[in-house]
Amino acid sequence: MGKEELLQHYFSHLNLDVQEANYTKCPKTWREINFVPSFNRLYLIEQGEGEIQVGGQRYCPSAHDLVIMPAQVKQSYTTISDATYLKYWVHFTAVVGERSLFQLLDTPVVLHLTADAFIHAQHKMQELRKIHMERAWTSPLRKRAAMLQLLELYFSCIGLQQIQLRSKDADKLNVIIAYMAEHIDQRITVQELARQLHLHPNYFITYFREHMGESPIQYMNKMKLEHAKQLLLTGELHIHEVAERVGMDAYYFSRQFKEFTGFSPSGYRASHRAEGK
Repeated sequence: MGKEELLQHYFSHLNLDVQEANYTKCPKTWREINFVPSFNRLYLIEQGEGEIQVGGQRYCPSAHDLVIMPAQVKQSYTTISDATYLKYWVHFTAVVGERSLFQLLDTPVVLHLTADAFIHAQHKMQELRKIHMERAWTSPLRKRAAMLQLLELYFSCIGLQQIQLRSKDADKLNVIIAYMAEHIDQRITVQELARQLHLHPNYFITYFREHMGESPIQYMNKMKLEHAKQLLLTGELHIHEVAERVGMDAYYFSRQFKEFTGFSPSGYRASHRAEGK
């Protein structure tokens, strides 16, 4: 699994919650030193100056900068002059499995936006702040939608090349996912997968779930069923042959496939081929 595919997996399993959203002119007393927050901070700077530190690195964001200060990392912020920040800000959590998204990825803390990107981000922040202040019963859904659009803007502006996976974890996960793909026609046990990383099966299950948001067996079954979908649409294999190609007996395969897609295997093939006519 390459970087792009792993990012897609992380984003599709992202659990997002917006805790606070506002627009503030920072007072001269804006200052907190050497703390480790349980949530992420996002700032959109309209004007002013100040200083932040994240993970021992010093930054001085300025107008039109988008800043993300990740959870679980030592950080500080302070004013440096009378020209304090005028900024939109959000406190939010973004979790994949049991890990913060920004524990899985290395991304820039400060991103300078183009004029068009800044206007787009500004509108999204205004929308997010308005929804948060309304506190309507649908607000949690609308806040998540607006926050997802802000994160999409952030990641799109960064670009794929500037997003780095935590190399040690990514390498381990790629070993497992490649092994699953190579043995997709077989019935693989958790013990066999754990041996690839020289881990105890119980620890391996916890490790995999923390990073991928689901158990290794759940992940592999989904991989098998996605492969089966392609086999059903691109060939003339009988259903029992498709089941064999993904290492399942025909009855179990048909049941799992219907739970996964809402169709029986034959119904899926007929429906999607009819759509292509």
